[in-house]
Amino acid sequence: MFQDNPLLNQLKQTMKANTPKRTGIVKASDRGFGFLETDKGKRFFIAPSEMKKVLHGDRISATIQENGDKSSAEPVELKQTEITDFVAQISISPKRVSIKANNPLIQGFFKIKGAMQLANKGYHDGDWVNVKLLTHALEGNGFLVEVTEKIAEHNDPFAYRLIAVANHKLPNKAPEFDHPWQVTDPELERKDLTKVPFFTIDGVNTQDMDDALFVEENPQGWTLTVAISDPSAYVPEMTDLDKEAYKRSFTLYLPNFNVPMLPRDLSDSLCSLKEGEKRATICCSIQIASNGEIIGEPEFFAAWIKSHYRLNYHDVSNFLENEELNEQQWKPNKELSQLLHTLDNATEVRHQWRCKNTIVMKNQPDYTLKLNNKGEVYEILCEPRRTANRLVEESMIVANVCAGDFLAKHKKQGVFNVHSGIASDRLEKAVKLLADYNIKTDSASLATLSGYVAMRQQVALLNNAYLDHRLRRLLSYADTSAAPAPHFTMGVKHYATWTSPIRKYGDLINHRLIKSVLTNQQATPVAADIGVHLNEARKAQRMAERDVNNLLYCNYLKDQEDADWRYKAEIFDIVKAGCRVRVQENGATFFIPNSLLSKPTSDNKKVECCREEGVVKVAGNVELQLGDVIDVMLSSVKPESRQLIAKLADPLA
Repeated sequence: MFQDNPLLNQLKQTMKANTPKRTGIVKASDRGFGFLETDKGKRFFIAPSEMKKVLHGDRISATIQENGDKSSAEPVELKQTEITDFVAQISISPKRVSIKANNPLIQGFFKIKGAMQLANKGYHDGDWVNVKLLTHALEGNGFLVEVTEKIAEHNDPFAYRLIAVANHKLPNKAPEFDHPWQVTDPELERKDLTKVPFFTIDGVNTQDMDDALFVEENPQGWTLTVAISDPSAYVPEMTDLDKEAYKRSFTLYLPNFNVPMLPRDLSDSLCSLKEGEKRATICCSIQIASNGEIIGEPEFFAAWIKSHYRLNYHDVSNFLENEELNEQQWKPNKELSQLLHTLDNATEVRHQWRCKNTIVMKNQPDYTLKLNNKGEVYEILCEPRRTANRLVEESMIVANVCAGDFLAKHKKQGVFNVHSGIASDRLEKAVKLLADYNIKTDSASLATLSGYVAMRQQVALLNNAYLDHRLRRLLSYADTSAAPAPHFTMGVKHYATWTSPIRKYGDLINHRLIKSVLTNQQATPVAADIGVHLNEARKAQRMAERDVNNLLYCNYLKDQEDADWRYKAEIFDIVKAGCRVRVQENGATFFIPNSLLSKPTSDNKKVECCREEGVVKVAGNVELQLGDVIDVMLSSVKPESRQLIAKLADPLA
């Protein structure tokens, strides 16, 4: 009766026009409701029924409804949506086809274009698919989507890897190009060093070996020659292959799975420094003095080399760390034994020089997740950095320092790793914090490389984990730059990586620049925004790595939920809602909410997590702080949100 009443409709339109509106961003929750966060910082509740009209991240205009002292938002107009496609799991039955987004924050009801034909196209119930958004609910009659491709089969035990890769719009397989793979720079003179006994040290299963080493002792100290595989000899600039490598920027590494930047017949074969195979390389010979300092000018040159020994970290570490080895353990021949002992001496002296003159960050163990054929973790290995790791790390660091200085001097451009130390707006905070530990400095000094290094040298003597964490929070972000600039947190004037050109596009660029100096030719200018591109590509990869690892940890630890097992964990972040800790035995990250820091009584309201100070207080007294190692117990596992919730094993009083 009233449905088509023109007077009633006109009244509704008038009331709607007079209702106040706000513009902002939709923030969804995994429980159906959401919030509108306005540009002025206000927050309005969005009911579950209204959330069906919008997606997380949408910029919308909404009317604000007042109900006593509570306000709520009702979406009316879409300004912009961030979601154009997403990953979902498809449900197919004879009567109905539906999808459920992998992201728990995407919860709308989606109509699927051509839904009933999907089964005939090879889709099965439970398959993971990519979905394209055709029509937004605020611009049509509900959400309309289209299934565009299959990501993983319903019965694939490793589907989670493909899902994570698709979520972050990363490639899931190696690039494929038909190519004769001939050297493209015949004008570059290469020394024949195939008789020099270079050797590689990598993981047991590594296929893309890109660095080999040779060292000799001399009256001044040592001559270290670092040979790096030269894929730029086979990848011409601006070709389709080069553009694909630029797009990928890095090789993606996930547990038991990698997606290379270059075709596998390059990365794992022709460019890999395999034992006994002749390979094109760029080399750098570095003179290291008996006190560990670099002396003279490092020499860069092109060469053909042949790796004489393919070694792994485990065997080399066992050999160098143990005076006596049993018959079952690996032992090098006389030539290799001398090479390894010589390199051990040179890199130890070099490491000590860096400790005294630059900044050496504390080594963290590596955690390796071992998977079975069902895609499940059956073991997590905690692998501390051992002697062989130090040999390779020190060799690569000194080579990258030399490359940074070389490119800064000869080209004044390149792909540089840069860091400006303490953020400019936090210098005064740093000065006050350091004064509490009797370290005297000032803002002007901290803003210089020498002043920052001097400060870090003093801090290192204190061996104070809390102070280290507090200072880390005051740092600016590390960056990648086309122009040379210092790297404060390493304590060096220039740092340009060139030692992993098979895996990193920035290193490939630096190879081309080094070769342009060797041939006295003009090089293609490095794009000013190269850092932005590389940083975004690396961020996407790290998010995919995080998603996979968090899910694997959740599945691995789910049987420990509410168990009495105690874990030793270090507090590495404190926010208003609680603490984040890293378990020392397996590398898992737990979150301890405020409510689980103390016993479940009214006293837990006295617990306060102070992000600015990096401490947890109870009734105003500091009880925990950043860097503390505490006992925690797993409280709950949430695989959908990939969260591990913990509690203090000994609650705060």
